[in-house]
Amino acid sequence: MVKMEAGKHLEAFSIQLVILAIWKQALHICHTQAASAMEGSPNQETSRYRKSASRKHGSPDSEECLDGNALWPKDILSKIESDFLREFEHAEELAKTIEPGNTEMPDAMETIFQSALAFGRHGGVEELMGDMESAAALYSKAVRLLVFLLVEGPSLILNPPFSLTNSDRYRLRNYIDILNNRQGYSRSQRMALLKCDDSQVILLRGVKLVMLMGVKQHKMNDFESQVALSETVEWETIS
Repeated sequence: MVKMEAGKHLEAFSIQLVILAIWKQALHICHTQAASAMEGSPNQETSRYRKSASRKHGSPDSEECLDGNALWPKDILSKIESDFLREFEHAEELAKTIEPGNTEMPDAMETIFQSALAFGRHGGVEELMGDMESAAALYSKAVRLLVFLLVEGPSLILNPPFSLTNSDRYRLRNYIDILNNRQGYSRSQRMALLKCDDSQVILLRGVKLVMLMGVKQHKMNDFESQVALSETVEWETIS
């Protein structure tokens, strides 16, 4: 049990190091964009943001206002720095739980890969059980993790470095395609079930309405029969 807990702490710490690498890369990108803005030569991402913001505001002067306002990259930088420090403190707390002598660090990327496969398998079970909503959500989680490994992972500064062979990339793309297909199928089945449920509700309402009208008509016929009978009795009495 103690060994298992120690293993979990090491695994959590290794994943936290990957999270720190992600935030470090975000800091680098933000510093680069801020430097480009200060030099008056915004990069492609900055230009795209400003054009998008200009279209959103619907004013031709919006882009000029954004060019003269360098506060927004500073605000983003401040937010990323704050998040990085928070994650760094979390890593320090996790490091305190690791016992001296535990030098074998789990492979965080392998852990992420196995988690993606576990989400995919769990999604398959949910699909077989008929829970299409849960299956689609699990497939989506698996796809996000695999896309991270395929796209973002190789660009992170890690020790040891994370790299993918052509065979690895092919496998990841294949898994992503399969999971996307299953996710699409689960969503379509869920929509079909929802439409079927709506149709059944409408049908049941129609049946209830017909039955109610039939009951009312039956009561009306009984009432008319009683009226006719009472009139006959009254007429016979008068006669």
